[in-house]
Amino acid sequence: MKPTAVLPGMESFLQSREWEHIQNAMSRTTARIRSVLVIRHDLPLGFGYLYAPRPVIDDTQAFLGEVAEYAEDIGAIFLHIEPEQACVLQNAEFKIMEADSVQPRRTMVINLAESDAELLSAMHPKTRYNIRLAERHGVSVRWEEGSAAAKKFYGLLRETSARARFRLHPERYYEVLAAKRSPGFSNLLAFAYHNDTLAAAVMVNAYRGRATYLHGASAYELRSVMAPRFLHWEVMRAMRARGCTIYDLWGVDERRWPGVTRFKRGFDGLEISYPPAHDIVFRRAPYALYRLQHALRHRMA
Repeated sequence: MKPTAVLPGMESFLQSREWEHIQNAMSRTTARIRSVLVIRHDLPLGFGYLYAPRPVIDDTQAFLGEVAEYAEDIGAIFLHIEPEQACVLQNAEFKIMEADSVQPRRTMVINLAESDAELLSAMHPKTRYNIRLAERHGVSVRWEEGSAAAKKFYGLLRETSARARFRLHPERYYEVLAAKRSPGFSNLLAFAYHNDTLAAAVMVNAYRGRATYLHGASAYELRSVMAPRFLHWEVMRAMRARGCTIYDLWGVDERRWPGVTRFKRGFDGLEISYPPAHDIVFRRAPYALYRLQHALRHRMA
């Protein structure tokens, strides 16, 4: 594993206009405050909160002041913020506290500027072996689009979630993601097949030179053909051909996702850490109720 670092100079797709349009398509209200995308999420009793995913903020005091005014107008009780880069969050008017992150706090990125030989030689021997094994098994990769591809992806994702016990978004969410395209933004679907049987699938975002692995699924009965590793390898090569210089594997955490983290670390990327998330509390009593409900829900899950 390469050392931890900070990823410089790239705006997150989570702050893009296209991501804002995706949120709107899912019936969420959005706003741009000092160019930062904030998304309203509904809470019970007519309340809501604001979410700012991976922003870069130049003037935090001015930003927080304007967000507070907007929150009052739309009934939001707090802002949940997950900065792209370190910033000082201070304002005497509001309670500010560290919070759990929605997006992964740590991820792993691979430098696509390197050649195939360099990328393969850096991988863990088991990862490299399994890529070759999938090739010998005749695993092939196809890029597909349209509503049929989105439904196929969701079907395999649902199968995988039942096995691995992770939560899914509604099916329409993945359909909206897959349909959103612009000259600088795409959510792409890649499928790995073994003898024309679906073995694995991924959804990958391409935005401003960074390719990001968003969602993945695999067929348990075809696990022996090692399709997922081969699929990621082919995705890296395809994203490099599209002009991307970084492949973001989107989340490593040996405590929460030990198996997934071992899988990703086999590709030997550079580990990236993001600043902690914070809640900026505008209305303390409703926020205290929200925290209590949140804690009880997680205890019963």
